[in-house]
Amino acid sequence: MKKMKKYTIILSAIFAMTFMSSCDQDNLNLNPYSSVGADVALNTIGDFEIAVNGLYSMMIDEQYYGADFMSFPDVLADNLIINLDARQTQRSTFEWRYNPNDTRGSFMADAYDVVQHANFILENINKLPAGAARDNIEAQALAARALSHFNLNNVFGKIPTQDAGANESLGISLNFASDIRQTLARNSVQAVYTSVINDLVDASEKISSDNGIERFNADAINGLLSRVYLYNGEWQKAVDAANAVTATVSEFGNFTGIWDDSSDDGVLFKLINRDADTDISTAVPYSQTLTGGILSEYVADFGFFNMYSVQDVRQGAFFETSPFEGDLYNHVIIHNTSSINAGSGVVDIKVIRAAEVQLNKAEALANIPGQDAAALAALDLVRNQRYVVNPGGGETGQALKDAIQLERRLELAFQGHRFFDIKRHGEAIQRTNAGQYADGTGTPPLFLTLPAGDCKFELAIPVTEINVNPASTQNPCY
Repeated sequence: MKKMKKYTIILSAIFAMTFMSSCDQDNLNLNPYSSVGADVALNTIGDFEIAVNGLYSMMIDEQYYGADFMSFPDVLADNLIINLDARQTQRSTFEWRYNPNDTRGSFMADAYDVVQHANFILENINKLPAGAARDNIEAQALAARALSHFNLNNVFGKIPTQDAGANESLGISLNFASDIRQTLARNSVQAVYTSVINDLVDASEKISSDNGIERFNADAINGLLSRVYLYNGEWQKAVDAANAVTATVSEFGNFTGIWDDSSDDGVLFKLINRDADTDISTAVPYSQTLTGGILSEYVADFGFFNMYSVQDVRQGAFFETSPFEGDLYNHVIIHNTSSINAGSGVVDIKVIRAAEVQLNKAEALANIPGQDAAALAALDLVRNQRYVVNPGGGETGQALKDAIQLERRLELAFQGHRFFDIKRHGEAIQRTNAGQYADGTGTPPLFLTLPAGDCKFELAIPVTEINVNPASTQNPCY
């Protein structure tokens, strides 16, 4: 994987300016997501298009969507177990022993890089003549800023539905300027979500209908709105946003191909990751493929692995049960191989898919009185395409809600969702008391339970962030 020094909110802006501006034209031509730094003038539509492409390049960084953000929400939760025979990366995260000196500082820096770069584009957008081209540039910058603010808040702040006081609690620092000299106090969770929704709604009204799935597009933005409204407890708005998505759930026969990049069925938005340019291995936080087989950092939790039936297409797409140095493991292989790239784990990053949107819709409808039938119909749009025979039985009430959450866990595993789904429901994390080997033997996790409401659900603000942004404050518990 590429290695870059990471900075926090202010120093990250310097990185964006110095690194991006240093890229020569040959590199810009090679990289499908070439970028321009904040010290380069934006004047022509070509300048702005390069700058917008830079947003996507920054999102692929190894500490953001390129690798860590697709793993640590599962490492924190109950889908994985650490393999103590491997490198023990992210062990403090897995054991909930993180602190201000050992937390997701690089993720915070990378996400704020995107925000700062989006702000630079938005500050200069009026240099372009009014019209569809300018609107499309603005919409992509707004969506990138919104998604990064949303992701940051869900890691370091509460989620609105988490508990009664979540909205008034401290979220992250909203950033609406590219000025690297600013210091920013933390905003409330409610203010963060209001900003995220406003940016996405504005983006949805300006985005071009010609954008493909390799960049923000109308389906992707409406799909993200369905996610944000769901997290915010706005059930009908989540349904309405989901209904605005035109793409359908990927078919049974195409599902495996999504993960080796041979199919885009049901993908609303993905980040292009290629050997020749970005070359980020999304699989590395999970495993490394060696001559002797797969060496897993984390394997499927034994209890979770057994939730997948033999009739479920996801079992073969997500897992491989094979030996390494004589021991049998249930390896996570969802990010391991691409039909396009030669590099191990260099795959396109699927940010949002139609299946999630239907599950968002199903959960929202299940929380609206009298809408169980519609919720079940949305759920079955997913189940009908994942099993040889749909195992559902016309669920209603709490049984329906439980079925939706089960399907969400099965469908969105290892894609950056699980920790947030537990957190937003105000539930505890409960791991299986089993070991790392395929039959459940081995060494069980040292820590099995994170109680509901524990302050560790909000990760520590990195000390480096506090140092360079003294207006910020630390979370309780640290």
